[in-house]
Amino acid sequence: MSISGKWGILIIIVLLLALPLLAACGDDEETNGTAEPTTEPTAKDVTIKIGLLTDKTGPAAEALIAVDKALDDVVKYFNDNDLIEGAKLEIVYYDTQYDPAKDATGYENLKGKGVDLMCAGVPSSPIVNKPSADKDKMIIFSLTAAQPMYDPPGYVFCINIPADASVYTIMNWLEKNDPNFPSDRPAKVGAVGVKDPYAELLQGGLKAYCDAHSEAYEWVEGFLVDYTTINFASQVDALKNCDYIMPPSTGSDIPGFMKQYRQAGGKGRFLGTDAQMAYLDSLVQGAGYEVMDGMVFALPYTWWTEEGEIVELAKQALSEYHSEAEATGLKNSGGAYRGGFTQWYGTISIIADTIKAVGAENFDSEALYNHCVGYSTTIDGNKWSYSDDPAASAAKQRTSWAGLGIFEMSAESKDLTRISDGWTPVLMTP
Repeated sequence: MSISGKWGILIIIVLLLALPLLAACGDDEETNGTAEPTTEPTAKDVTIKIGLLTDKTGPAAEALIAVDKALDDVVKYFNDNDLIEGAKLEIVYYDTQYDPAKDATGYENLKGKGVDLMCAGVPSSPIVNKPSADKDKMIIFSLTAAQPMYDPPGYVFCINIPADASVYTIMNWLEKNDPNFPSDRPAKVGAVGVKDPYAELLQGGLKAYCDAHSEAYEWVEGFLVDYTTINFASQVDALKNCDYIMPPSTGSDIPGFMKQYRQAGGKGRFLGTDAQMAYLDSLVQGAGYEVMDGMVFALPYTWWTEEGEIVELAKQALSEYHSEAEATGLKNSGGAYRGGFTQWYGTISIIADTIKAVGAENFDSEALYNHCVGYSTTIDGNKWSYSDDPAASAAKQRTSWAGLGIFEMSAESKDLTRISDGWTPVLMTP
């Protein structure tokens, strides 16, 4: 038999042997002429876009750039560790330059880029855009809180408490706990700030508390100045006999005012919220620890020297995601990175919990809204919750923290020390 004949017989045998296998394949479901895959295809992650209204080149950029870095790091942590099943997060930025005239433009720009929700570090952005957000059913997580953002309750959820609530809380604490609180007269209180919603709310809260507790406090005066103000001679002269002073909070020459106040002989104790703490590096470089010595801060987050899950995570993020020089700079930014990390961690956790509940493919701003209403968690021992009771105040329905830690700056240790017992309950009214 020839070689070609042998090969022909072998080919016939191979084909006969293959027929049962082909028949078995034909017994499966209809494949429309295509072969069935042997394994399930890997599902691609859904991309969730977060729009961020921020300030990268305006008067609040010094603080908000570090705040934005904190958001970057939190998102990277969740993405790198696959903590959101079936989804990855992406941040889309818009620089408002801290100009309220650009808030609406920024909102429309981000909406046009298909963001699923928005965050805002700029106080005016949630106020300007709340009507549009409510109409569009677009969630905005605001880093600050003021009544126009949450009253009536809508699609703006504040990841902080109102500035006036911080003031009520710290003033109440001082009256009961400050060993130097005047015993024979009301304590005199004054303030200086720039013309923005946050400073206006701070000063309004100070005055309201003094008026409501006139036996303990006397409101002297509050000044709102332009961002460009560098000479505070008239304000210092009016306030130098105060017992407590609230210095500027955003974008102004905070250390300049504090230095001028001390140089003029002012003995008042400086007060601060997380807004002033976001400029810690400027305060240290421009005023120094001696000027800040004894300054009291009310903060909703743990400090670097304390124990807590999220503060440890923030340290880990600095170590893993930044060079040594970058990490030092961000740590020195004080509340900008440290506070921002905690606030954004809470925000991203809400997003992750929503996706876990509804599935990545079903996530949208409406699903997020339904999950936010009544949401509650605890971060480093401090409760964060939004009330789902329609009878609750608008503030309780749309602002977050239940407590504040009271801290004091020490020139000796060059650091903050908690001087309150745990978390002091937030007062929402004077």
